[in-house]
Amino acid sequence: MDKNLMQNRADLRHEQELESREGISSKSESLWNVYTRRFKKHTLGKIGLIILIILYGCALLADVISPYSMTWRDKKKSFHPPSEIEWLYTDPDGNRSLRPFVYEKIITNIAFKTYGIVPDNTIRAISQEVLVGKRELRSITTDTDPDIRLETTLKNVKRHYKLSDDSEVLVRLEDALKQLEADPVKDLLIEFSMGEFLVDSEMRELTLYLVKGNKIFLSFFSKGIPYEFLSIFRTNIHFIGSKTGGVYFWGADQHGRDMFSRMLHGARISLTVGIVGAFLIFIMGLTIGGIAGFFGGKVDVILMRFGEIIMAFPSIYLLFALRASFPSGLTSSQVYMLIVVILSFIGWAALARIIRGLVLSLKNEDFVLSARTMGLSNWKIIRRHILPNTLSFVIIQATLTVPGYILGESALSLLGLGIMEPQSSWGLLLAAAKNYGIVQNAPWLLIPGFAIFLAIMAWNFFGDGIRDAVDPRSKH
Repeated sequence: MDKNLMQNRADLRHEQELESREGISSKSESLWNVYTRRFKKHTLGKIGLIILIILYGCALLADVISPYSMTWRDKKKSFHPPSEIEWLYTDPDGNRSLRPFVYEKIITNIAFKTYGIVPDNTIRAISQEVLVGKRELRSITTDTDPDIRLETTLKNVKRHYKLSDDSEVLVRLEDALKQLEADPVKDLLIEFSMGEFLVDSEMRELTLYLVKGNKIFLSFFSKGIPYEFLSIFRTNIHFIGSKTGGVYFWGADQHGRDMFSRMLHGARISLTVGIVGAFLIFIMGLTIGGIAGFFGGKVDVILMRFGEIIMAFPSIYLLFALRASFPSGLTSSQVYMLIVVILSFIGWAALARIIRGLVLSLKNEDFVLSARTMGLSNWKIIRRHILPNTLSFVIIQATLTVPGYILGESALSLLGLGIMEPQSSWGLLLAAAKNYGIVQNAPWLLIPGFAIFLAIMAWNFFGDGIRDAVDPRSKH
């Protein structure tokens, strides 16, 4: 009898679970829980959401993750290839340990942009500036004669900091370099204090790294190029990098700028332009479509005819024409907002027509007629009763529209009509790959194209998951 009772209880729980899934259970389930449960069954939708979280998280933390700032450059490292990470380090005694590093490289053929590893006897003098945007010193001396290495390094430091011949800093630096040369320790690094300098109207301590050898050791949360995190506070801590710089995880562009750092900073523009643009387009589409469908008559005719005129022009040509009509001497923030406004102006008409059709079918429903009899104004009826019933469709369209804005910004920047130097966006970075000869020698310049493809596919997967979760006729 106990077995029968237990079996009946199990059957009852199973039946309640089925009823809950079918929506006929006495215990009601909120729409949010229903949509969430359906979305969890959509594998591609979950994959897209995970990719988007990673991409937008990297864009938000670009200053911390990237080893350099967006505008940092080394003119001597034009088209530097991606750095190959060596994970095991062998000390002079032959012992191997986990200590990742990359080799310092210099250009060996200017015409073909080929690089070679510097010899073991190289002496490097590298500064770590305390002011955001100030150019650092990067002196690499590869001569085999120790006296020439000493003389060249002193000359480079003197020229960079505009020191006098009798400066006590040069005297101390000469002693430190001689000590570095005489020390038998391999791959030695010495932190040399330059003293206090007047920087940004303040006296600040400057540090110079004196390095022997050809290895650049990597570490987590290392000190590097200073930056202002989200314009909140100033710091120089990077998630991964090296005190001595010279690391290019994804290679360098034609100006010697780190592609990895510029990709992360460029993601802020390329990824946010879609969200901001979609937000504006749906405000315009909802407002204009709702007014046209609710009032009808001449208002409907005027608004819809204007929308059809916008839709009659090919969007890509209208996009270029509108951008070219504005002045060229605009700041990066003005160009960014201009691109968002142009993309929104082009895309609102199609959404407004669909919203108009939904409003036409909703304005004769009983709940709308009841609101009329209660004396609510037309604006309140539209805002409180009609437009909220179109939100499910709006959310679906929003996730499916964002990829178009990412492509629009990329196309403008690729053709030189969007984000301008020294700012960064994925389309602007991809513009350097328009020359086949350059791409053949520097294929890493195509990485922004793969990033655009990944972001678009992730948004499409996520949009499909949202659509199937909201649509009651979906198999999910």
